[in-house]
Amino acid sequence: MKKEHTVEDVEKLLPLKTWWASVFVLPLSNRIALYISNNTGITPNQVTLFSLFLRVATGFSFIQGTKGHLILGALFYYVAYTLDCVDGLIARLTGRTSEFGRYLDHISDLVGDLFILFGLAYGQGILFEPLVLAMMFAHVTEYYISFLTSNILKVKTGTSVESINPVFQMINSYRNFFFTRNYKSFLSFPDYEAVVFILFPLIGKPMTGIKVGFYLVLAIVLYTIFSSFVTIMTGGEKFP
Repeated sequence: MKKEHTVEDVEKLLPLKTWWASVFVLPLSNRIALYISNNTGITPNQVTLFSLFLRVATGFSFIQGTKGHLILGALFYYVAYTLDCVDGLIARLTGRTSEFGRYLDHISDLVGDLFILFGLAYGQGILFEPLVLAMMFAHVTEYYISFLTSNILKVKTGTSVESINPVFQMINSYRNFFFTRNYKSFLSFPDYEAVVFILFPLIGKPMTGIKVGFYLVLAIVLYTIFSSFVTIMTGGEKFP
């Protein structure tokens, strides 16, 4: 008889929570993951690909640049990100995790989000502005650093330097305060994307969102690099 998964099973498998998702996404995505795992044969990779499809739909909506299309794109992105929180949970609940699935998830997120930013900038007539190009570069940088760090942690061996470095001890005390509560220790990429791809398009201020997003993504990428370095050097397992 197939084991029925519970809400408690989902909670145990959750990765570190992002701030906006913990309030606006996870209460829904956790239940979707639970339903799919218990009642369907839908695979994690199928969910990933459908999430990518919705990201592409978001980009095409933003390309139009009208108020109605901005709202539609924001809604598409919300559903896409909700499903992005579902695929990994399904994989863990059903024992169908794989390196291919992990890689597909990372690549689809990166490609989809770059296309969304492309569409948003194109719709506002600023596609080749340095600000937008810098944000695209930040997308690639953040995904690369996160993917690289997670792979390093899988194979890392050696002595932690935390015990002989009081600065690292202080930093880890701050980070562990959030890690023990299963939260990211700083604003994360999904928080930035919620601001740029959902909040400001919904209120009809996409240009303002891009300008605010530039400073958010700059701070987040710098913190990701810094936190990844601390994690690797101190033998930690969680970041950022």
